[in-house]
Amino acid sequence: MLGMASVKRGWVQYVATLRTIFPLGTISLTVYDTCMDDHNHTLPSKDDPDHHVSNPQAPLVSEMLPAFLDYLRIEEHRTPTTLVRYESHIQKFITSVGDCPITRISSENLSLYKRRLLDESLAPSTMAAMLSGLRSFLRYLKEVRGFPVYDPEKVRRPKIPKHEVEYLTKEEVQRFLNAIPTHTQAGLRDRALAEVLCITGMRIAEALSLNRAQIDWETQTAQIVGKGNKARKVYFTDSAMSWIRQYLDIRHDDNPALFVTQGEDPIRLNASGTWKRFHQYARKSGIGKRVYPHMLRHTMATTLLANGCPIGHIRAMLGHEHLTTTCKYYLGIIAEKDVRAAHAKYLSYDVEQGNTTDGKQSGQENIDPQSLTHK
Repeated sequence: MLGMASVKRGWVQYVATLRTIFPLGTISLTVYDTCMDDHNHTLPSKDDPDHHVSNPQAPLVSEMLPAFLDYLRIEEHRTPTTLVRYESHIQKFITSVGDCPITRISSENLSLYKRRLLDESLAPSTMAAMLSGLRSFLRYLKEVRGFPVYDPEKVRRPKIPKHEVEYLTKEEVQRFLNAIPTHTQAGLRDRALAEVLCITGMRIAEALSLNRAQIDWETQTAQIVGKGNKARKVYFTDSAMSWIRQYLDIRHDDNPALFVTQGEDPIRLNASGTWKRFHQYARKSGIGKRVYPHMLRHTMATTLLANGCPIGHIRAMLGHEHLTTTCKYYLGIIAEKDVRAAHAKYLSYDVEQGNTTDGKQSGQENIDPQSLTHK
């Protein structure tokens, strides 16, 4: 059997091959101030509870990384994509401040790390993700392994500017779908995939992880395992099922995946190529928007909301754990004209004849109390 060291080296090499590249962006002076004000930039003293004296026996950050990834994979059931992100975050910290013993992580080198990230002009969301990864790593070292490391709760992230949710109107959805050519197997596959995303609201990773056997053709549903290893049921329509059937009817492979690549030996479809093709279909449709898979998830949610679907039901369909997440994304994006129309339709204080809101007779509260004496 392979030794533990060999297994860990193999795991690190595997994760390294999948390492993601974070997008660059701009960052404002406000974000800089938010980041840097969270930490004291003077040299810590021995009396500082967050100042950790180097322990010769303390392992290096890089030495604890494989165990951390194993913990996330086995105990928290994190996906390979998530593991790649965490590995990249910790490797970035090592590159920026050095591979120090874990007990030497302090407010001083954390501030240095933030300055290095700022110097690269990373987007606030990217910085927040990297710092979240480091905080999770410290939490694992402290709470799971019992090391006296820097308090993870003191690793603060920059504020992320709120972005407007991007979605398609009903007319734009039809134009986008009709722009996908269905005379080829690839086009028929992409039309079926787009229909599935619009109808179910699945994330692209969830849709591409579907197997043929997961679809219940009788109930037009599928049981999936989504973000955070949470199971939920998704619902199809007659139209979506029809496009899936047309696509499967022209396939002659035995791959269990619902969506696969072209060629003699097809494999499960990946998300990166889907982004590119969806951009091309959007340009062809002339709708003037860069359509990407997650936009169709937003489109499903906003369409449900505009049609009067209760927000709690939308939460369940999207697979959000908390209602506040759904509200954060989708409440407040309704067009002003629709808000005005709803105000006029639903708000009225007129009491219909024979109906009251308090169970009393109209005007009863204005009767002179002296007249209510017993006769």
